[in-house]
Amino acid sequence: MKYPKTTMSELAKFFMVFLIAMGVLVSLPATVTAQEQDPGEEEEDPWADKEFPYEDDLLLTFFDTNQEISALQRSTQERIAETTEQFGLTRERFDQIGRAAQIGALQEGAFSNEEIEAFNQVAPQVTEIQREMQGMVQVIIGDSDMSMDEYRDILNTFRQDEELREYVSHLARERAREKILEERRREAKRKLEEEN
Repeated sequence: MKYPKTTMSELAKFFMVFLIAMGVLVSLPATVTAQEQDPGEEEEDPWADKEFPYEDDLLLTFFDTNQEISALQRSTQERIAETTEQFGLTRERFDQIGRAAQIGALQEGAFSNEEIEAFNQVAPQVTEIQREMQGMVQVIIGDSDMSMDEYRDILNTFRQDEELREYVSHLARERAREKILEERRREAKRKLEEEN
Protein backbone atom coordinates (compact mmCIF):
# COMPACT_ATOMS: atom_id res chain seq x y z
CA MET A 1 0.00 0.00 0.00
CA LYS A 2 1.34 3.42 -0.93
CA TYR A 3 0.94 6.35 1.42
CA PRO A 4 0.77 9.88 0.10
CA LYS A 5 4.04 11.73 0.30
CA THR A 6 4.13 14.04 3.32
CA THR A 7 6.26 17.14 3.30
CA MET A 8 8.14 18.40 6.31
CA SER A 9 5.88 21.45 6.64
CA GLU A 10 2.78 19.20 6.75
CA LEU A 11 4.43 17.07 9.42
CA ALA A 12 5.34 20.19 11.39
CA LYS A 13 1.75 21.44 11.20
CA PHE A 14 0.40 18.06 12.32
CA PHE A 15 2.90 17.90 15.20
CA MET A 16 2.03 21.45 16.29
CA VAL A 17 -1.73 20.71 16.29
CA PHE A 18 -1.02 17.49 18.21
CA LEU A 19 1.00 19.39 20.85
CA ILE A 20 -1.70 22.03 21.28
CA ALA A 21 -4.41 19.37 21.60
CA MET A 22 -2.38 17.43 24.16
CA GLY A 23 -1.67 20.62 26.09
CA VAL A 24 -5.39 21.37 26.32
CA LEU A 25 -6.20 17.80 27.37
CA VAL A 26 -3.48 17.73 30.02
CA SER A 27 -4.37 21.13 31.47
CA LEU A 28 -8.14 20.50 31.49
CA PRO A 29 -8.22 18.20 34.55
CA ALA A 30 -6.00 20.65 36.45
CA THR A 31 -8.37 23.50 35.62
CA VAL A 32 -11.43 21.49 36.62
CA THR A 33 -9.75 20.37 39.85
CA ALA A 34 -8.79 23.93 40.70
CA GLN A 35 -12.40 25.02 40.29
CA GLU A 36 -13.80 22.14 42.33
CA GLN A 37 -14.32 22.75 45.97
CA ASP A 38 -13.34 20.66 48.92
CA PRO A 39 -16.61 19.05 50.16
CA GLY A 40 -15.96 20.19 53.71
CA GLU A 41 -15.20 23.74 52.66
CA GLU A 42 -18.12 26.12 52.31
CA GLU A 43 -18.18 28.64 49.49
CA GLU A 44 -17.93 32.22 50.67
CA ASP A 45 -21.11 34.21 50.18
CA PRO A 46 -20.13 37.47 48.42
CA TRP A 47 -23.33 39.05 49.75
CA ALA A 48 -22.79 38.14 53.42
CA ASP A 49 -21.60 41.64 54.41
CA LYS A 50 -24.03 43.56 52.21
CA GLU A 51 -27.20 45.10 53.52
CA PHE A 52 -30.13 46.22 51.40
CA PRO A 53 -33.17 48.22 52.49
CA TYR A 54 -35.52 45.32 51.60
CA GLU A 55 -36.02 41.79 52.91
CA ASP A 56 -35.04 38.94 50.58
CA ASP A 57 -38.63 37.66 50.36
CA LEU A 58 -39.85 41.09 49.30
CA LEU A 59 -37.10 41.32 46.67
CA LEU A 60 -38.07 37.93 45.26
CA THR A 61 -41.73 38.99 45.21
CA PHE A 62 -40.67 42.14 43.37
CA PHE A 63 -38.62 40.07 40.91
CA ASP A 64 -41.56 37.76 40.12
CA THR A 65 -43.98 40.67 39.85
CA ASN A 66 -41.63 42.63 37.62
CA GLN A 67 -41.13 39.61 35.35
CA GLU A 68 -44.89 39.32 34.92
CA ILE A 69 -45.30 43.06 34.30
CA SER A 70 -42.45 43.03 31.76
CA ALA A 71 -44.14 40.20 29.84
CA LEU A 72 -47.42 42.14 29.92
CA GLN A 73 -45.69 45.28 28.65
CA ARG A 74 -44.09 43.36 25.77
CA SER A 75 -47.42 41.87 24.69
CA THR A 76 -49.08 45.28 25.03
CA GLN A 77 -46.44 46.88 22.79
CA GLU A 78 -47.04 44.13 20.22
CA ARG A 79 -50.80 44.76 20.35
CA ILE A 80 -50.29 48.49 19.88
CA ALA A 81 -47.94 47.91 16.93
CA GLU A 82 -50.44 45.54 15.30
CA THR A 83 -53.28 48.02 15.86
CA THR A 84 -51.39 51.00 14.39
CA GLU A 85 -50.31 48.90 11.39
CA GLN A 86 -53.96 48.10 10.67
CA PHE A 87 -54.37 51.83 10.03
CA GLY A 88 -51.26 52.07 7.86
CA LEU A 89 -48.98 53.59 10.51
CA THR A 90 -45.82 52.15 12.01
CA ARG A 91 -45.54 52.42 15.77
CA GLU A 92 -42.72 54.94 15.32
CA ARG A 93 -44.81 57.13 12.99
CA PHE A 94 -47.77 56.92 15.37
CA ASP A 95 -45.54 58.13 18.22
CA GLN A 96 -44.16 60.98 16.07
CA ILE A 97 -47.65 62.19 15.22
CA GLY A 98 -48.68 61.85 18.87
CA ARG A 99 -45.76 64.02 20.04
CA ALA A 100 -46.54 66.61 17.35
CA ALA A 101 -50.19 66.66 18.44
CA GLN A 102 -49.17 67.25 22.06
CA ILE A 103 -47.19 70.37 21.20
CA GLY A 104 -49.70 71.63 18.61
CA ALA A 105 -47.41 71.06 15.62
CA LEU A 106 -49.66 68.73 13.61
CA GLN A 107 -50.50 71.26 10.91
CA GLU A 108 -46.90 72.16 10.03
CA GLY A 109 -46.82 69.86 7.00
CA ALA A 110 -44.65 67.09 8.42
CA PHE A 111 -47.54 64.61 8.16
CA SER A 112 -49.96 63.87 5.36
CA ASN A 113 -53.71 64.30 5.84
CA GLU A 114 -54.07 60.50 5.52
CA GLU A 115 -51.59 59.94 8.36
CA ILE A 116 -53.36 62.44 10.59
CA GLU A 117 -56.72 60.82 9.82
CA ALA A 118 -55.30 57.35 10.55
CA PHE A 119 -53.82 58.67 13.80
CA ASN A 120 -57.17 60.14 14.85
CA GLN A 121 -58.87 56.79 14.21
CA VAL A 122 -56.32 54.57 15.94
CA ALA A 123 -55.39 56.79 18.92
CA PRO A 124 -58.53 55.93 20.97
CA GLN A 125 -57.85 52.22 20.47
CA VAL A 126 -54.23 52.60 21.56
CA THR A 127 -55.38 54.56 24.62
CA GLU A 128 -57.81 51.77 25.50
CA ILE A 129 -55.08 49.12 25.17
CA GLN A 130 -52.84 51.19 27.47
CA ARG A 131 -55.64 51.57 30.04
CA GLU A 132 -56.20 47.81 30.00
CA MET A 133 -52.51 47.28 30.64
CA GLN A 134 -52.51 49.73 33.56
CA GLY A 135 -55.47 47.91 35.10
CA MET A 136 -53.72 44.57 34.67
CA VAL A 137 -50.53 45.96 36.25
CA GLN A 138 -52.53 46.97 39.31
CA VAL A 139 -54.06 43.47 39.51
CA ILE A 140 -50.63 41.82 39.20
CA ILE A 141 -49.19 44.03 41.94
CA GLY A 142 -52.28 43.51 44.12
CA ASP A 143 -51.99 39.72 43.72
CA SER A 144 -48.36 39.88 44.83
CA ASP A 145 -49.26 41.29 48.27
CA MET A 146 -47.23 44.40 47.51
CA SER A 147 -48.61 47.89 47.46
CA MET A 148 -48.16 50.02 44.37
CA ASP A 149 -45.96 52.35 46.45
CA GLU A 150 -43.73 49.45 47.57
CA TYR A 151 -43.40 48.24 44.00
CA ARG A 152 -42.51 51.71 42.68
CA ASP A 153 -40.06 52.32 45.52
CA ILE A 154 -38.20 49.06 44.88
CA LEU A 155 -38.35 49.59 41.11
CA ASN A 156 -36.76 53.05 41.40
CA THR A 157 -34.02 51.73 43.69
CA PHE A 158 -33.55 48.68 41.45
CA ARG A 159 -33.05 50.89 38.37
CA GLN A 160 -30.45 53.06 40.10
CA ASP A 161 -28.54 50.46 42.13
CA GLU A 162 -26.51 47.98 40.08
CA GLU A 163 -25.48 46.07 43.19
CA LEU A 164 -29.14 45.57 44.13
CA ARG A 165 -29.87 44.30 40.60
CA GLU A 166 -27.02 41.80 40.91
CA TYR A 167 -28.23 40.73 44.34
CA VAL A 168 -31.80 40.16 43.13
CA SER A 169 -30.44 38.09 40.21
CA HIS A 170 -28.37 36.11 42.74
CA LEU A 171 -31.48 35.49 44.88
CA ALA A 172 -33.50 34.36 41.86
CA ARG A 173 -30.71 31.98 40.73
CA GLU A 174 -30.38 30.53 44.22
CA ARG A 175 -34.14 29.99 44.47
CA ALA A 176 -34.17 28.27 41.05
CA ARG A 177 -31.23 26.08 42.10
CA GLU A 178 -33.02 25.11 45.33
CA LYS A 179 -36.16 24.19 43.37
CA ILE A 180 -34.13 21.96 41.05
CA LEU A 181 -32.41 20.27 43.99
CA GLU A 182 -35.76 19.78 45.74
CA GLU A 183 -37.23 18.28 42.57
CA ARG A 184 -34.26 15.89 42.30
CA ARG A 185 -34.69 14.87 45.94
CA ARG A 186 -38.38 14.16 45.36
CA GLU A 187 -37.59 12.16 42.22
CA ALA A 188 -34.93 10.12 44.03
CA LYS A 189 -37.34 9.46 46.92
CA ARG A 190 -40.09 8.42 44.49
CA LYS A 191 -37.74 5.99 42.69
CA LEU A 192 -36.60 4.56 46.02
CA GLU A 193 -40.19 4.02 47.08
CA GLU A 194 -40.99 2.32 43.76
CA GLU A 195 -38.00 -0.01 44.15
CA ASN A 196 -39.13 -1.00 47.66
